[in-house]
Amino acid sequence: MRHPAADINGTLPTNRSLNTGIAPSCPGCGSIGISRIGSIPDAFEFAGRKLDTPLPGGSLYRCRVCTLHWRHPQPDKRELDALYRQGDAASWQYHPVRRQDWQIAMAIIRKNDGLHSVLDVGCFDGRFLDHLGTDYRRAGIEVHPRAAEHAASKGIQIVGRDFSDLETLPTPFDVVVAMDVIEHVGNPKEFLGSLAKATRPGGLIIVSTGNTAAWSWRLMRGMYWYCSIAEHLSFINPQWCKLISHELGLEITDLETFSHEPAKPSATFLQASANLFYRCLPNLAYGLRRFHALRKGLACRPSFRTPPHWRSARDHLLVAFRVPLRDGAHDLHCTDARVSLEVSRPAS
Repeated sequence: MRHPAADINGTLPTNRSLNTGIAPSCPGCGSIGISRIGSIPDAFEFAGRKLDTPLPGGSLYRCRVCTLHWRHPQPDKRELDALYRQGDAASWQYHPVRRQDWQIAMAIIRKNDGLHSVLDVGCFDGRFLDHLGTDYRRAGIEVHPRAAEHAASKGIQIVGRDFSDLETLPTPFDVVVAMDVIEHVGNPKEFLGSLAKATRPGGLIIVSTGNTAAWSWRLMRGMYWYCSIAEHLSFINPQWCKLISHELGLEITDLETFSHEPAKPSATFLQASANLFYRCLPNLAYGLRRFHALRKGLACRPSFRTPPHWRSARDHLLVAFRVPLRDGAHDLHCTDARVSLEVSRPAS
């Protein structure tokens, strides 16, 4: 079968700069017990903006030890950071009610007493924290400069621009959330460890992302819509969460699966049918999309070769981890969680 991202003559697009390598080991546990489970279509957009040249999708791998999934090869961090800074702000705009993970996360935070400070890693324009309300001391980390400014205008303290800033925060938080973020990092285990360091003993880490254990993902493999998004590098599942939480000394308190965008049965059926058709006959699917565009007088876009979305599938998970109390530490209920943050907002 021809690669789904090839042009009409079967020619693959020109490569961008990539971290290349043959037979990669697992970026999380280092195991060489890995399996290649499919090709990922090339990407023609990144963070809502069209790319000048396609970003090669590479392959989807699975670790047989820790069950982490990841794409290989990947752009290097400098290129990724530059692409994020140029991203279209509208590509991450959601109404809070439509975000299932936000609703679940807020319910978890509100049911736990003694939580007063919340850090949102990858907060974008601060919409989640704004919706959470002013009963909490709110802070965020955000790489997109304009988004960070919008968050600050809502009273959210920007304490960092990069995930690496988690290692240098002088004050821990009662809750650290990272929603739709962990899939953007090359080493999720290392990232989760950094979130734990930024969390007060006895506090919570809340993570939401795609779930590779979902049947829709297992069916589509590397051709799944979620892993074909250029910004997405790593993919986890409940089994990975349980294994890594044990290694990091964390306790899982909540784990829920949900649909990214719940839909009516008719829409769910259409999305499932479109993906099954694409899975079996990707080139015919491309031809039909191209024919439909030509009939409408529209230009034929290379992105017609990318997978159709399947946002109604129950293919996401949200997990809450509790950071253990250290020897001699008091429970959150007994600590002065209301201490003010001693961190000033970095200059834009």
